[in-house]
Amino acid sequence: MDGFEGFMRTATGHAPHPYQARLAAEGLPELLSAPTGAGKSAAAVLAWLYRRLIAAPESTPRRLVYVLPQHSLPDQLHDRIGQWLARLGRADEVGLHPITDGAWRRRPERTAILVGTHDLLLSRALMRGYGDATALAPVSYALLHTDTQWVVDEADLLGPALPTTVALQRLRDEVGTPSPTGTMWMSSDASLPSVRRITRLDIDPAHYIEGLADALAAAHVPGTQTIAVLNTVERARALYAALRETGRDVLLVHPRFRAVDRRRLLSELDDTGHDRIVVTAQALEAGIDVSSRTLLTELAPLSSIVQRAGRCNRYGEHPAGGDLLWCEPSTGADPDTARWLLAPDRPPVRPATPDRPALRLPDLLELFDTAEPDTDVSRWICDRADLTVSVAWRDGEPSEDEPGPGRDELCQVPLADLEQRDHAWVRDRSDGHWRRVAAGDLQPGATVLLQAEHGGYLPDEGWAPESRTPVTPLALPPSTLTFACTRWVSLDQHLMETEQEARLLLDALPGLPAEQQEAVARAARYHDLGKCHEVFQEMLRAGGGDFPEGLLAKSRAPYNTGRHRRAHFRHELVSALILPDGQPLINYLVAAHHGKVRITVRPAAGEETPFLMGVRDGDRTPPIELSTGERFPAQSLRTDIFTTGPWTERAKALRDDLGPFRLAYLETLVRVADWRSSARHDGPVLP
Repeated sequence: MDGFEGFMRTATGHAPHPYQARLAAEGLPELLSAPTGAGKSAAAVLAWLYRRLIAAPESTPRRLVYVLPQHSLPDQLHDRIGQWLARLGRADEVGLHPITDGAWRRRPERTAILVGTHDLLLSRALMRGYGDATALAPVSYALLHTDTQWVVDEADLLGPALPTTVALQRLRDEVGTPSPTGTMWMSSDASLPSVRRITRLDIDPAHYIEGLADALAAAHVPGTQTIAVLNTVERARALYAALRETGRDVLLVHPRFRAVDRRRLLSELDDTGHDRIVVTAQALEAGIDVSSRTLLTELAPLSSIVQRAGRCNRYGEHPAGGDLLWCEPSTGADPDTARWLLAPDRPPVRPATPDRPALRLPDLLELFDTAEPDTDVSRWICDRADLTVSVAWRDGEPSEDEPGPGRDELCQVPLADLEQRDHAWVRDRSDGHWRRVAAGDLQPGATVLLQAEHGGYLPDEGWAPESRTPVTPLALPPSTLTFACTRWVSLDQHLMETEQEARLLLDALPGLPAEQQEAVARAARYHDLGKCHEVFQEMLRAGGGDFPEGLLAKSRAPYNTGRHRRAHFRHELVSALILPDGQPLINYLVAAHHGKVRITVRPAAGEETPFLMGVRDGDRTPPIELSTGERFPAQSLRTDIFTTGPWTERAKALRDDLGPFRLAYLETLVRVADWRSSARHDGPVLP
């Protein structure tokens, strides 16, 4: 491809700018500032990709994490990167995932690009992922902090998250990671691109929306696109409705749409050349490549104004220049605004930087323990007004076993909008069943089901809390096929296959110290010893079928019901108890391989002594003999090592000695090996 120039031309159809070529030659720096519209996204992604695949694969992290501000719409950037990969012929070689797609966790050795907003990514980097299962949090955490290049786009728009990204990189450097991980912060400089005329609009606050609609109608040039950027979704919806009443072609774009509708709207936005007005609220400030002849913006912080201005005559396609109109919102402007940029005759006012809680090492170590999944990390991520939950709609009251919503169903909704709403359901953490929302259930990132007949959503307007129009649910019908284990698998076979997968994985990833590699391999060999317990063996055989003799690890569909006679039973806790003392790292990795038995281990809700996670103190396990020749005698289990004994202190010592990023990474390798060995026997079966 004639070096990076050919690489860039193939991907985008354009030659690289000099600064883009420099990144490909030298690597990504810590800081990158360039004019808006100068191709920063392509510079970051394609320079990293060129180095990872061609120029410097051994010294380039295998994952790129692309961070957009919370109110952005990452779909367009995701699709654009997909087009680049397809043109380069690398789509099968490089994984491309929205951060909400958990499939990326199953192939940690693969070169991959993850795209998401800062609230979703940073909550996962703090092991409290919004919308992520608590049990999977250590895996997301480990891979985001290992062998990864972070790219923080429009860093000035991140609010309290910006110092958090800085603190996380500092902590990675301080405590160490299994493989190098770095961060590049990108921002746009304050020069206004291609804008020739800046005009202030004086709108009557008493008739603000009507005045905006009239001003836009007067400023709009027929045959061109006009964009209006407001500071709140509520005002954007009101302006959209006012313009619709005039019969104009209007498109409303903001973050509070279901994913399927958001993609539809972005597809319409990509269809350029329309005579129309696009109304939006912050969503076009980063990650979106769109232009307009005329752009109206409410007064906003400098970083936002620079981004919005970059959508006016973005490509210089209007030789006579574009028009940038601005006004103060009816509620008054925040003091941290760019009035001085839009009205140069006024001296700039530099607001005081608000105090933000700093993320420190003790915080990071405390968050490593997931026994308290509701620990609030929002103070390091976003302001209170920006906290959201994920909402989906279903017909009627959900049954206890209602399937969870898919990504296309989910709509990001302000947390405050749901706090007083009836007819809302969440999953109970103890049994996984849906139940009505109770006090304390509405936490940032929670997933909530609403009854469709009570409204709350309009396909062209998104989240509409005042609407009582019934919502069309998007839940998929039950599949005629599902994937499950298609054969009976003995315990010994599963343990040996998991060890094989662990060693293959270790060979494919950057080298860990030999003793850590051996600990991962042996933990994989022992991880499911606890399945020998009679409660688990009974569960495997309870569905009937032609099961073989001996200890089993998996039962053949459709006989694998997954229902234990003891609530909350955790076989991995038994595995850790079977192993002898003296190998704390192996014992920990064995216990942690489902993400539920980690640092602090407590009884499940409603459990009483002598039970701990379904295991009774004094339970006996049968003798086990592995094909390696190892023997584990029958024994009586003592759960007090977890409740009153040294387990937690030993686990904390491992965390502190190895560092949280390394320990989580070792956990992840065992878990991925387990997933892969199980997948050897999975296939499509009738439900």
